[in-house]
Amino acid sequence: MSRKNNLKSFNIISAGDMSLSSIASSITDIQWLDDVGLQFVWTGSPTGTFAIQVSADYNNNNPSAPTGNWVPLTLTYWNGSSFVTATSIPTSAGSPIYVDLALLSAPFIRVVYTKGSGSGTLTATITAKMV
Repeated sequence: MSRKNNLKSFNIISAGDMSLSSIASSITDIQWLDDVGLQFVWTGSPTGTFAIQVSADYNNNNPSAPTGNWVPLTLTYWNGSSFVTATSIPTSAGSPIYVDLALLSAPFIRVVYTKGSGSGTLTATITAKMV
């Protein structure tokens, strides 16, 4: 019996200061994984948005000067009264937020929080597995 590839949960943002104008997570290599889960948990009263970005041309062979183009994924989420399709999810969706991404073709992923107002502390966690 063979074991499938997986990515055990780990924090890509730890104690992120949500009073900053933006927070970018560490970049995660997901090229051998199919399904990715992201969880956002925060304290305080921040108002802002989360964008999940992917890259096909990020150069992880040069960590001191990485290159690549980052494109936000278009997501559909429930805002409490209707489905919304957008490239970001607002904090008004409530903490925690879990995003389940299936069958991604992108090899690299990151998260960017962009502040609107307020402050708080953010933890973002990633996990993934092969189908």
